[in-house]
Amino acid sequence: YTLKVANSRGGIYDRNFRPLVNDTHRYVASVLPTPQAAAELLRVMPEGERESVMDRLSGGLPFALEVPTNNIYAVGIDVFQVPNRYTDSQLAPHLVGYLGDGGRRGVFGIERSYDSLLEESGATFQAKYQVDATGRTMEGGGVEIFRENESSAAGVVLTLDKELQLLTQNALAQGCEKGAAVVLDIATGEILAMASLPAFDPNDVAASLKSTDAPFINRALSGYNIGSVFKLAVASAALESGISASYPYVCQGLIDVGGQMFRCNNHAVHGPLSMAKALEVSCNTYFINLAQQIDPGFLLAVCRHLGLGEESELASGLTAQAGNLPTLKELSSPAALANFSFGQGSSLATPLQIARIVSIIGNDGADITPSLVRGFTQDGLSFSERAPSYAGSQVLSSKTARKMQELMVGVVEDGSGRTARPLVGSAGGKTSSAQTGFVTGEGEDAKEIVHAWFAGFYPARQPRYSIVIFVEGGESGERVAAPIFKQIADGIAAKNLS
Repeated sequence: YTLKVANSRGGIYDRNFRPLVNDTHRYVASVLPTPQAAAELLRVMPEGERESVMDRLSGGLPFALEVPTNNIYAVGIDVFQVPNRYTDSQLAPHLVGYLGDGGRRGVFGIERSYDSLLEESGATFQAKYQVDATGRTMEGGGVEIFRENESSAAGVVLTLDKELQLLTQNALAQGCEKGAAVVLDIATGEILAMASLPAFDPNDVAASLKSTDAPFINRALSGYNIGSVFKLAVASAALESGISASYPYVCQGLIDVGGQMFRCNNHAVHGPLSMAKALEVSCNTYFINLAQQIDPGFLLAVCRHLGLGEESELASGLTAQAGNLPTLKELSSPAALANFSFGQGSSLATPLQIARIVSIIGNDGADITPSLVRGFTQDGLSFSERAPSYAGSQVLSSKTARKMQELMVGVVEDGSGRTARPLVGSAGGKTSSAQTGFVTGEGEDAKEIVHAWFAGFYPARQPRYSIVIFVEGGESGERVAAPIFKQIADGIAAKNLS
């Protein structure tokens, strides 16, 4: 009689081979019903579980039982140390994923993408007992214990940094209930941290299924209205088309476009502006006017080169949405072009896409390909195979990218992004409060849902990290999203990750 006691799966590691799963363990015993086994289990098991254990002992056949300790000594009991797949506060659950079919099959995330590899790399714990002709186990007949592949450390190595992932998850959780945060390595595009809230519990998927807050959606990979962070793309396109950063415009608080009036946020009147000052105060009318100076086809082309409107596959079955860009035909409408110029209308982008734009700017105009998988390991210490890397083309001139870096630093130092200013050094970024057109409540309680964004890089000199914060329904990028950016940047500095 073969008793399958437990199974484990291959490892999922961070970039430094620190485990993201299988990081704790439990004890599982194979139990042959004997008087000695019964006495020992009555001694070690919690009082509330003893009755059910006695019922199982009366069945006559061996069974597997999770026990609180490995200090169990009795004829008929063998104890196995088995990895816990997930912790109670699992890191990066939307990327790691979860298991179905009794823990035997990956159905989401990396667990699904590399299901076969992780299953083959795991261990199997079994006990074989001698039985008589009637199928009853023979007391004193002996038991064979099998721990197949127990020492295997094979698995998948991700680009995540475990310490930075924890920092990012904690900062996001302290600042919002629904949202996402992405941290990219500016030079390589590797995803160093990615968090989405609310999260699900991979140890209790059924409970999360009952939630009405869509905890299984990875908001970092989902498309949302983007608002003023899109001005980074418009400013980049303007500079690329030969328009100077000193391009002047006088904001009077509103602008007439084809008979339709567009206003600055909160009905502000900003007066004379350059591009730098317009970014600092996030002037809508400046960028509406600026977009009218750019060929719409060229503007769309720059957006596509920056990665907007394009899916990103991070692993098999794990894909970031494309978002949405208007067509050239749509932009033939002056009002549609006006909305597009400050990130309103039909435009949608994912936090990952916005992080890619910031990375390109911080990378002196060279494109990056966001990636999640760094390679594979057999020993949990070194790579047995590395994932392919891709050299990015130059999508912005280095002159444009460096000017954009300068403008974004100005936003943090002197503009709407001051709440993102880190304690150590400086940063560059852009705030956004993105109108959605969706309303909650009725009558006097009716209120439009406005998303909060902050997209930036850190440190200001020789940027290393692209950090994007999205808060669903957060209303103000300056008040809500930017402080989360600051917390992550401060954490990077404090932990000497920079």
